Amino acid sequence: RSVTLNLKSTKGRELFLDMAKTADIITQNFRVGVVERLGVDYESVKKVNPRIVYSSVSGFGSRGPDAKDGVYDILGQARGGLMSFLSVSDPEVSYKAGGGMADQTGAITLAYGILLGLVARERTGVGQHIEVSQLSGQLMLQALAINSYLLQGVLPQPKKKGSPGNPLFTIYKCSDEKFIALGCIQSDRYWPAVCDVLGIQELEHDERFVDHAARMRHTGDLAEVLERVFATQTRYEWIGRLKPRGVLCTPVQNFDDLPNDPQIIANEYFVELEHPTVGTLKEVGLPVRLSETPGKVRSVAPEFGEHTEEVLLEHGCTWEQIAELRSEGII
Repeated sequence: RSVTLNLKSTKGRELFLDMAKTADIITQNFRVGVVERLGVDYESVKKVNPRIVYSSVSGFGSRGPDAKDGVYDILGQARGGLMSFLSVSDPEVSYKAGGGMADQTGAITLAYGILLGLVARERTGVGQHIEVSQLSGQLMLQALAINSYLLQGVLPQPKKKGSPGNPLFTIYKCSDEKFIALGCIQSDRYWPAVCDVLGIQELEHDERFVDHAARMRHTGDLAEVLERVFATQTRYEWIGRLKPRGVLCTPVQNFDDLPNDPQIIANEYFVELEHPTVGTLKEVGLPVRLSETPGKVRSVAPEFGEHTEEVLLEHGCTWEQIAELRSEGII
């Protein structure tokens, strides 16, 4: 629910701290130092509610020379290294991931931290301050690749078709201009079935492609063959033939494919909601299924301050007090 309070006023701050006495979680994303100036920081809240799980999210962390910097998604991607994967010499290739990747990863990391705090409190009875940042979320997202660099000192480079790599762990364009993704990282297990389904049995024992190491050395030659073969049938024709043979593959989907994806429908990853002004909306639902305490998406996002009066009434304020708070600019 959405509530607005003027925290710059004494009365607004006092009301916030009074409401905090019965809260489980407080989350704030002001720039570092702002909540301290407002008097609603963790130490202030802890005095009225020692069990509070107080979470702070920043751009680059609460310490260091850039702790007070503001941040948006593009800056999080840049600072955390994600952009280096996408910044290639081809000017037609986007320099950043779409969909607010840094924003959303930061939010997921925040939720993870809050849950840790709640579990710890249930076990120990102690509340605490949880801190995450866009930067920490980006590092967590890319930990596999970053750890590989830290161990080996080799920077990851964008790979072009034909460069050394596993030709059964990539994507190919099919006759319908759609792409299929192969996920055969242990390629020796799948190579005979791939050859049989694609009708290239003569290559199964070719010395250039006889095992994983050979195929890695001759990626370009094999990729050329596979590109020609996959271009002869549609994506789902190939999937329908490869999957029964145990070959790991899936369609490369656009957003317009997702609403009709049978897996998304069966698992209820999209939900329909009624919006008061625009009618029925379809949105991404819950990614986690709980067997005993299942959750659900209950409403669309509220308008700014939509539930201020409702929440204050629940807190014990009277209509007269709410009117006074509104006239004073507190709410």
